[in-house]
Amino acid sequence: MTIALLVAVVLLAFVTAFYTGFHDASSAVSTTISTRSLRESTALNLAAVLNLLGALIGMLIVPLSVGWAVSLLGLGPIIAASADTPDLIGIALVLMLLATLAWEIITWWYGTPSSTWHAFLGAALGASAALGAFEAWLPVIGLLALATLLGPLMGMLLSIAGMRGLLALGRTERLRVGHLRFAQTVSACAVATGHGLSDSRLPYALVVLACQAAGFPLADSLWLLAPIAVAIAAGTLMGGHRIIRTIGRRLTSLNSAQGFVAECTSALLMALAVVGFQVPISSSHTLASSVVGAGAAIGPRHVRWTVAAKIVGFWIATPIVTCVITAMGMRIVLGAL
Repeated sequence: MTIALLVAVVLLAFVTAFYTGFHDASSAVSTTISTRSLRESTALNLAAVLNLLGALIGMLIVPLSVGWAVSLLGLGPIIAASADTPDLIGIALVLMLLATLAWEIITWWYGTPSSTWHAFLGAALGASAALGAFEAWLPVIGLLALATLLGPLMGMLLSIAGMRGLLALGRTERLRVGHLRFAQTVSACAVATGHGLSDSRLPYALVVLACQAAGFPLADSLWLLAPIAVAIAAGTLMGGHRIIRTIGRRLTSLNSAQGFVAECTSALLMALAVVGFQVPISSSHTLASSVVGAGAAIGPRHVRWTVAAKIVGFWIATPIVTCVITAMGMRIVLGAL
């Protein structure tokens, strides 16, 4: 990979980290904002600090290596197909990141929570197909489909169970006044930290892989990882207000008990995704579906199902759109070479 391509990939990785914070991380405190447990400025500042903390923890605990990066990003087929033309790896990464960022901007404009991970994996599928390595991606397609279904389904069901359990105590109102505002703040902190830990892995892996492809030792690229954590925190401070409104207000009218249950469910699923399942479960998917579950536990009429259906439509479209965009871009590049 040439130095120009390396610089392009690293810069786009920083932009992706920033936009991940802007698009996804600020939504981690959307329920806390909507229930007035914290003021919006306080909640975003807290989320930024905890996303930074989570990203730095991730930098310390993930097994940073080229093999880890290739496996995490699902780029084995692309690397194998472009072994004789190293620059193709850099070109593919640039196109995948551009497609991912374009889709993130579109979903932000419509105020729809979506998954950066699923957008990138869809883009990687498109690049693989353009390089004739589609069959090697079939297991990943199954994994991506499973994650798209599993994350929201588990989020909704666990949130319904948790909310009904809380209601069964017969103490919801007293808890809301006496304890749940504080408990919801704690659960929002867990979600924000988990988001930093989970979603920092994507830009980390991109930088590690790009530096290796350009011929730089792993040790020489590690200093680039700390600025990525800062970029995620900076994006969080900007606050993706459109998505905050969708999750916190448009899906259902949340009280503190519902917000607490939704955030606990989301934090649990993110922890399982990172530590246990090793499945690309989206933090945006789990939080939005947990909010739906918390509303549905009170009664189906408490959920705005048209808004939920629109969000699910965007989730399904995410990997498809980025796949098509990247495949078209790769075809153009291959035709010009």
